[in-house]
Amino acid sequence: MRADVYTILLIEDNLGDVRLIHECLRFYDIRYELTHCDTVESALYTVNAYRPGDAHVPDLILLDYNLPRGEARTVIAAAMENPALVHTLKAVVTSSVSQKDRQEALASGADRFIYKPADLDAFLSEVGGKIARLLSTRLPLA
Repeated sequence: MRADVYTILLIEDNLGDVRLIHECLRFYDIRYELTHCDTVESALYTVNAYRPGDAHVPDLILLDYNLPRGEARTVIAAAMENPALVHTLKAVVTSSVSQKDRQEALASGADRFIYKPADLDAFLSEVGGKIARLLSTRLPLA
Protein backbone atom coordinates (compact mmCIF):
# COMPACT_ATOMS: atom_id res chain seq x y z
CA MET A 1 0.00 0.00 0.00
CA ARG A 2 1.30 3.48 -0.72
CA ALA A 3 2.38 5.70 2.16
CA ASP A 4 0.18 8.69 1.40
CA VAL A 5 -3.50 9.12 2.13
CA TYR A 6 -6.26 8.15 -0.32
CA THR A 7 -9.28 10.40 -0.60
CA ILE A 8 -12.50 8.38 -0.84
CA LEU A 9 -16.08 9.43 -1.49
CA LEU A 10 -18.44 6.79 -0.09
CA ILE A 11 -22.06 6.88 -1.21
CA GLU A 12 -23.96 4.45 0.99
CA ASP A 13 -27.28 4.69 2.82
CA ASN A 14 -26.75 1.75 5.20
CA LEU A 15 -24.74 2.90 8.24
CA GLY A 16 -23.74 -0.69 9.01
CA ASP A 17 -22.11 -0.96 5.58
CA VAL A 18 -20.42 2.41 6.10
CA ARG A 19 -18.84 1.02 9.25
CA LEU A 20 -17.82 -2.17 7.43
CA ILE A 21 -16.12 -0.13 4.68
CA HIS A 22 -14.16 1.71 7.38
CA GLU A 23 -13.19 -1.68 8.85
CA CYS A 24 -12.11 -2.95 5.42
CA LEU A 25 -9.87 0.06 4.87
CA ARG A 26 -8.30 -0.33 8.32
CA PHE A 27 -7.95 -4.11 7.87
CA TYR A 28 -5.89 -3.54 4.71
CA ASP A 29 -3.94 -0.71 6.37
CA ILE A 30 -5.19 1.83 3.84
CA ARG A 31 -4.66 5.41 4.99
CA TYR A 32 -7.68 7.43 3.94
CA GLU A 33 -9.86 10.49 4.27
CA LEU A 34 -13.49 9.65 3.67
CA THR A 35 -16.44 11.81 2.72
CA HIS A 36 -19.82 10.12 3.15
CA CYS A 37 -23.10 10.79 1.34
CA ASP A 38 -26.25 8.78 2.05
CA THR A 39 -28.59 9.91 -0.74
CA VAL A 40 -28.40 10.44 -4.48
CA GLU A 41 -29.15 14.13 -3.96
CA SER A 42 -26.24 14.69 -1.57
CA ALA A 43 -23.96 12.57 -3.77
CA LEU A 44 -24.83 14.59 -6.89
CA TYR A 45 -24.25 17.84 -5.02
CA THR A 46 -20.85 16.59 -3.82
CA VAL A 47 -19.78 15.16 -7.19
CA ASN A 48 -20.78 18.33 -9.04
CA ALA A 49 -18.93 20.56 -6.54
CA TYR A 50 -15.46 19.16 -7.32
CA ARG A 51 -13.28 21.38 -9.51
CA PRO A 52 -10.01 20.53 -11.28
CA GLY A 53 -7.11 21.18 -8.94
CA ASP A 54 -9.18 20.88 -5.75
CA ALA A 55 -7.11 19.35 -2.97
CA HIS A 56 -9.80 16.85 -1.98
CA VAL A 57 -10.84 15.38 -5.33
CA PRO A 58 -11.38 11.70 -4.52
CA ASP A 59 -9.04 8.97 -5.68
CA LEU A 60 -11.97 6.56 -5.42
CA ILE A 61 -15.75 6.81 -5.39
CA LEU A 62 -17.46 3.82 -3.74
CA LEU A 63 -21.19 3.59 -4.40
CA ASP A 64 -23.99 1.36 -3.27
CA TYR A 65 -26.01 0.42 -6.36
CA ASN A 66 -29.48 1.08 -4.95
CA LEU A 67 -29.82 4.33 -3.06
CA PRO A 68 -32.78 6.25 -1.68
CA ARG A 69 -34.58 7.95 -4.58
CA GLY A 70 -32.04 6.77 -7.15
CA GLU A 71 -29.17 4.53 -8.05
CA ALA A 72 -25.45 4.56 -8.59
CA ARG A 73 -25.69 4.99 -12.37
CA THR A 74 -27.00 8.54 -11.93
CA VAL A 75 -24.04 9.48 -9.73
CA ILE A 76 -21.54 7.74 -12.00
CA ALA A 77 -22.92 9.65 -15.00
CA ALA A 78 -22.46 12.95 -13.15
CA ALA A 79 -18.93 11.96 -12.15
CA MET A 80 -18.10 11.02 -15.74
CA GLU A 81 -19.20 14.50 -16.88
CA ASN A 82 -17.07 16.33 -14.29
CA PRO A 83 -13.55 17.04 -15.62
CA ALA A 84 -12.20 17.08 -12.05
CA LEU A 85 -13.10 13.40 -11.69
CA VAL A 86 -11.61 12.12 -14.95
CA HIS A 87 -8.92 10.16 -13.06
CA THR A 88 -11.15 9.09 -10.18
CA LEU A 89 -11.83 5.37 -9.89
CA LYS A 90 -15.47 4.40 -9.49
CA ALA A 91 -16.59 1.15 -7.87
CA VAL A 92 -20.11 -0.07 -7.17
CA VAL A 93 -20.24 -2.03 -3.91
CA THR A 94 -23.54 -3.87 -3.60
CA SER A 95 -25.37 -6.93 -2.34
CA SER A 96 -27.01 -7.27 -5.76
CA VAL A 97 -26.09 -10.42 -7.63
CA SER A 98 -28.03 -9.33 -10.71
CA GLN A 99 -26.02 -9.65 -13.91
CA LYS A 100 -28.14 -6.84 -15.36
CA ASP A 101 -27.16 -4.50 -12.50
CA ARG A 102 -23.50 -5.43 -13.02
CA GLN A 103 -23.65 -4.80 -16.76
CA GLU A 104 -25.50 -1.49 -16.33
CA ALA A 105 -23.07 -0.25 -13.68
CA LEU A 106 -20.02 -1.08 -15.78
CA ALA A 107 -21.63 0.35 -18.93
CA SER A 108 -22.34 3.61 -17.07
CA GLY A 109 -18.64 4.04 -16.25
CA ALA A 110 -17.94 2.08 -13.07
CA ASP A 111 -14.44 0.60 -13.03
CA ARG A 112 -15.47 -2.29 -10.76
CA PHE A 113 -18.59 -4.04 -9.49
CA ILE A 114 -17.92 -5.50 -6.04
CA TYR A 115 -20.31 -7.90 -4.34
CA LYS A 116 -20.95 -7.36 -0.59
CA PRO A 117 -21.18 -10.75 1.15
CA ALA A 118 -23.34 -11.01 4.30
CA ASP A 119 -20.60 -12.74 6.34
CA LEU A 120 -18.23 -10.35 8.17
CA ASP A 121 -15.00 -12.22 7.36
CA ALA A 122 -16.03 -12.65 3.73
CA PHE A 123 -16.95 -8.93 3.57
CA LEU A 124 -13.53 -7.89 4.87
CA SER A 125 -11.74 -10.25 2.52
CA GLU A 126 -13.86 -9.74 -0.59
CA VAL A 127 -14.70 -6.05 -0.41
CA GLY A 128 -11.55 -4.93 1.37
CA GLY A 129 -9.29 -6.98 -0.87
CA LYS A 130 -10.84 -5.62 -4.05
CA ILE A 131 -10.67 -2.03 -2.80
CA ALA A 132 -7.01 -2.52 -1.84
CA ARG A 133 -6.20 -4.01 -5.27
CA LEU A 134 -8.11 -1.26 -7.04
CA LEU A 135 -6.24 1.48 -5.17
CA SER A 136 -2.89 -0.24 -5.69
CA THR A 137 -3.38 -0.11 -9.46
CA ARG A 138 -4.17 3.59 -9.41
CA LEU A 139 -1.73 5.46 -11.61
CA PRO A 140 -0.28 8.72 -10.31
CA LEU A 141 -1.86 11.81 -11.84
CA ALA A 142 0.27 13.43 -14.52
